[in-house]
Formats: sequence, C-alpha cells, structure tokens
Amino acid sequence: MPEPSPMNAASHAASNAALAEAAGLQRAWADHRADVEEAIAAAARLRTAFARPADPAAEPLPAHRAPEPMR
Repeated sequence: MPEPSPMNAASHAASNAALAEAAGLQRAWADHRADVEEAIAAAARLRTAFARPADPAAEPLPAHRAPEPMR
C-alpha cells in the first residue's frame, strides 16, 4: 500500500474526524483516536467486502416473519 501524501493524510484525518463526530464518538476520538481510526478502517474494509446487488430492492437475506403466538 503506498504511503499517503501529506495532503491526502490531512484529508483522511478530517474525514475520520467527521465520521467519528457523526457517530457520536467525540470523546472516544479525543481519548482513543488510534482505536477509532482502526474501527473506521475495519468498517471500510467490510463495506467493500460484499458485492452490491444489481437490484436496489434486493434483500441480502430472506425476509423474516415473527413467529405465530402460542395458543
């Protein structure tokens, strides 16, 4: 993996900070920045690990029904 350029690194850090804030992780970002950045990287890897279906209405799992009440 190539080393990020200083401009890219600054943009990456700002993006991670915005993601952490959107997730309500301001205190974790301040106290445990490396852990939050690792979690963001893991989520990005997982996001690209699954193929997106061609049909936007397609469900990744079959629909589930609530069980019938016991009589």
